[in-house]
Amino acid sequence: MEKTTYNLHTHTKRCNHAEGEDREYVEAAIAAGIEVLGFSDHCPQFFPNTDYYSYFRMRPDLAQEYAESVRALQKEYAADIKILLGFETEYYPGTFDALMEFVRPLHLDYMIMGQHFIADEHDENKYYDAFGNRGEVYLEHYVKQVKEGLDKGVFTYLAHPDNVYFHGPEHVYRKQMVSLCEFAKERNIPLEFNMLGYVNHRNYPDERFWKIAASVGNRAVIGYDAHLPKALLRGDVFDECQAVLNRYGIQTMNFEEIVLRNEKL
Repeated sequence: MEKTTYNLHTHTKRCNHAEGEDREYVEAAIAAGIEVLGFSDHCPQFFPNTDYYSYFRMRPDLAQEYAESVRALQKEYAADIKILLGFETEYYPGTFDALMEFVRPLHLDYMIMGQHFIADEHDENKYYDAFGNRGEVYLEHYVKQVKEGLDKGVFTYLAHPDNVYFHGPEHVYRKQMVSLCEFAKERNIPLEFNMLGYVNHRNYPDERFWKIAASVGNRAVIGYDAHLPKALLRGDVFDECQAVLNRYGIQTMNFEEIVLRNEKL
């Protein structure tokens, strides 16, 4: 069966670190032959610490306009491409209920988890820092919190699960990541091979992680993590990422196999 080409990891300028109009992303996706495009901009969060501002995510007052824009494009381009409305968000125990109360009226098609902080973010003293070392306690906390979030049953997949820049003992890394991979597999939650990290040579995708995922038997999705419309035109990079996963022996999921889990949204 021919696989549906799709990308469920697409940002918009509302998150303050992406560029381009929503329509430009749609037209780039069509030009690239992508058949399903999911918008998943960084979701607003609601922190008790009013002195803290999340500069890298959408403000709450933009969410309704975001949803209306995506839904309008969904109708306009229905003959050319399937468009979905989603969010990328972290799981924070202290704010999860407020988050769900906020997103439910938007009638999302899906959410993906992209965990950049542990704890509740405002009580961490810095961003996850793609090139900053994190110790054993941080790694353990990250895995525990991600598993707790995935168990809520609302996340379609786990974005860049390997973004923790850990240089501690290999047995510690392996123990924690085996635990995470086994947890995701048991719940049929795919793991994302992140194209943005691949293109920008970040610490992820991490070969150590994907070898573990292969040994556990996880399945993957390839996420463009597009912050520019032209990123969706990089079919050559997509093919490279697919080749890497093939080399590890990891199967990628067809769109029709993915559980959007929107019944809980």
